Amino acid sequence: MPTLCESMANRGDRINYLSLALQARSAIKRLRLLSPPSEPAPELRTALQAALNSLSDTKPPEGLCSRLYDEAGFNRFEQIQTVEEVIRVLDDPNLKHGIEHILKGPQYTDEDVRTTIGFFSAIENRALYHYDDPSLAESFR
Repeated sequence: MPTLCESMANRGDRINYLSLALQARSAIKRLRLLSPPSEPAPELRTALQAALNSLSDTKPPEGLCSRLYDEAGFNRFEQIQTVEEVIRVLDDPNLKHGIEHILKGPQYTDEDVRTTIGFFSAIENRALYHYDDPSLAESFR
């Protein structure tokens, strides 16, 4: 029989998944409004930097927990785990360059924007998958 503490912890995990899905949805909306050569809004820059930090080193030598307190990045275990699952599945070597191009400003292309939207869509879908059934998330740890 689950205890109150277990229930609260489960709720906390679910909130982290929902938070990640909402962050991804916000980034997607802002990316859809973006058109070359405009600069990304500050909120979009933050989301792109978090994604770029996640893509920069998917397997740091210090381990997963070393990335829990990055300044700009996904900083909850459930968020990091979900983003790493998406990176592993997408396996797109050009994704990092597309995000970098958008962050730099006018040099990005529509293809960079489409690829980045696909990345955030995959994050949103995966986070909602875990949010809907957190017991399934346990099988990936």
